[in-house]
Amino acid sequence: MTDHRDGNPESAFGALGSELRLDILQILESAARESASRLTFSDLYERLDIESTSQLSYHLGRLDGVFVQKSGDKYGLTQAGERVVRAVYAGTYTEHPSFETVSIDGRCPHCGHTALLAAFEEPFLSVTCGECGETVAKYDLPPAQAVGRSPKEVLRSCDRRVYHELGMAIDGTCPTCGGIMDASGRQRTPPRTDEYVVTASCRRCFNQVYAPVELCVFYHPALVAAYWSDGRDATSVRPWNVYSYTIDWEVTFTSVDPFEARVETDVLDDQFVVTILGGAVSVDIE
Repeated sequence: MTDHRDGNPESAFGALGSELRLDILQILESAARESASRLTFSDLYERLDIESTSQLSYHLGRLDGVFVQKSGDKYGLTQAGERVVRAVYAGTYTEHPSFETVSIDGRCPHCGHTALLAAFEEPFLSVTCGECGETVAKYDLPPAQAVGRSPKEVLRSCDRRVYHELGMAIDGTCPTCGGIMDASGRQRTPPRTDEYVVTASCRRCFNQVYAPVELCVFYHPALVAAYWSDGRDATSVRPWNVYSYTIDWEVTFTSVDPFEARVETDVLDDQFVVTILGGAVSVDIE
């Protein structure tokens, strides 16, 4: 069961419209991180540059219940408060990522060319074909993810994040808010009608995650084991490089409703059957 509090997003976000209130959140987070402790009203007052105790009471009142929680005579952050502070530290709302264009190996699903380019085209980090210019993959790029990494390390980091987010989405959990995701499948429109896409949509925050149907198969333990026996690591497959791995695979679209596609890989004689029924993705092997 979820407590919607006062149900007013404007009120909740309005509470953050003060530098002093953000200072309160950061002080509470620092106390919890450094000494695993909550702070009393007096502790907070001593650590803040504030004019009066009544002013502190007012600001705590704006934060209480949504971002700050009082237990006994001490204050600490709620989960929402922690997320706000993490976003401040990460520079999510105050910084812009930087990324130097880099050439990478991979196969373009549009023309088959094997020279790709990764470049930041705000708001996305895009992988495009150096020959035909078509987009192969897109990632959101948080500012913190671009700090302290080379361009190829940034791309690798994005790959791992997206790989795990897709795994959650296929399993029915939104990687953004934790809500329920419903999946659907479709055949691509011309000229790429030999390709099939699985899309997962969140009921709560409307986040959408999509991927070629072949990528869903990479999560199956039978394929992971078969690849490992063949000297390859299926868990390291990069989403933008799926087509380099699946060039010898055969995908057959067999049903619209429920969605069903059969996948023959290059390492197993068995077929993988990807079905979507009632919004749930199932990957079985025959």
